[in-house]
Amino acid sequence: MKRKWKGVIMAAGILLAATAGEAGAASLAGTPEGYDRAQAAEAGYSALYGKSPMALEKEDPEFAGMMKKYIYGDIRTQSVLPLRDQELTTLAVLTATHHPEWVEKEVSGALQGGVSPMDIREAIYQTAPYTGFPDALASLKEADKAFKKAGVKLPLEGKAVTNDADRLDKGVDFQVGTYGERIRRMREEAPANQKALQDDLSAFCFGDIYTRDSLDLRTREMITVAVIGAMGIEPQFKSHVAGALAAGMSQDEVIGTITIMNPYVGFPKTLNALRWAKEVFDRNRGQA
Repeated sequence: MKRKWKGVIMAAGILLAATAGEAGAASLAGTPEGYDRAQAAEAGYSALYGKSPMALEKEDPEFAGMMKKYIYGDIRTQSVLPLRDQELTTLAVLTATHHPEWVEKEVSGALQGGVSPMDIREAIYQTAPYTGFPDALASLKEADKAFKKAGVKLPLEGKAVTNDADRLDKGVDFQVGTYGERIRRMREEAPANQKALQDDLSAFCFGDIYTRDSLDLRTREMITVAVIGAMGIEPQFKSHVAGALAAGMSQDEVIGTITIMNPYVGFPKTLNALRWAKEVFDRNRGQA
């Protein structure tokens, strides 16, 4: 029997199991016996990029090989998310971590893997309220390069369902319908000099973005968990983990989202995100 995990993978499994509990352990310990890292990595990478070389494959083959085996062998095997969700999560994390130079190739791979151009575009749109416009715009520019090379006709179909007259009302209605009446109380209790920003949050984040006729709420919350987790912001991360669970994600899928984040953000942010997610899992368990 070949090894299951060694080195950093074994260490990660121990830390993840200790931090995330049974749900986290289950999603990472499910690697089949006889797992061949090199074979799994080549299969996973080739499915997206064919024979296109890994970054630095000629100049620094040792590091390129390490990266390929970790991302496309270990991480992509460990995460319970389907390929489409893995790709959308990766694009969200690359946007949140200010790495547009990776986006064109990632989008090309996502298209090769069967992810629709609309899902790709909407995933990047979803990041804008959290990263700000510059990072989302930088990723969209790179995505458009990949679309053009793949023969995707631009611009893609518009998906907005609000206008300037109703975006605030629809945003508030979406927030209340999704997160409860506490939203109205929060808005009512906001100091007068903060009300404009509360309106902006409701109108832009939820009116302009969340109501779009494209991605479902589960996918939007998954992307938001990835973005805020990559940014390392605890309060909003916990809130959106709760939102993701309410939208139909399982604990294993939340852990799978955090797993996909890991190669791009490193272990400190990964382990913090796991700890915060476990707090939400435990709170939900206590309320059941």
